[in-house]
Amino acid sequence: MSDPERLPRPLPIRPRPLAGESPTAYIHRLAEANHLRPGHLRRLLDGRPDHEMTIRMDWLAALAGRTLPDLQRALTPPARRQAHKPKLFAAIRHDAQDLRLSLRFLARRHGVHRRTIRQALDSPTPTPRKKLPPRGSRLDPFKPEIDAMLRADNPDPPRTIAQITNRLRQQHPDAGLSYSTIRAYVRSRDEHIEPEHLP
Repeated sequence: MSDPERLPRPLPIRPRPLAGESPTAYIHRLAEANHLRPGHLRRLLDGRPDHEMTIRMDWLAALAGRTLPDLQRALTPPARRQAHKPKLFAAIRHDAQDLRLSLRFLARRHGVHRRTIRQALDSPTPTPRKKLPPRGSRLDPFKPEIDAMLRADNPDPPRTIAQITNRLRQQHPDAGLSYSTIRAYVRSRDEHIEPEHLP
């Protein structure tokens, strides 16, 4: 039986992984570049032959001649990482139980930090990600002023987006307000402005 800690040697031809590319697509390209059958390489990289197929990312990184964190960053878009966490936790727990691998090797094998390995071993359910507070806009301090312009009843109120932008820029030259930001806000408030005045 081969040593699970021993990594394979890099392949002769190692194409660069594309940002957001799936691991399966990268394995296919890596195999074709080296005149191998993609299915053979895929089976070599299968970490769990008796279960649902998972890719040994540490082996893939070794074959591609790349560090595991670099390969993980390239092949896994951030939004998908969170969606796949339950499967990742299940795979980590399976490997820890059946193969009795060290934290360090589990982290290398799955391409995650040892902190994530500890979380997976502590609980089968990932901790929900904290929601970030809504980002403020440079326009926030000026929104009441824009609303006042839209509601103004004086004879010559600034009513078009260009007029509102010009007025704000004259009154606040250092604010760095862009036309597109003001336009987006005015259009979100179009109940206060007559449709024929919108450009």
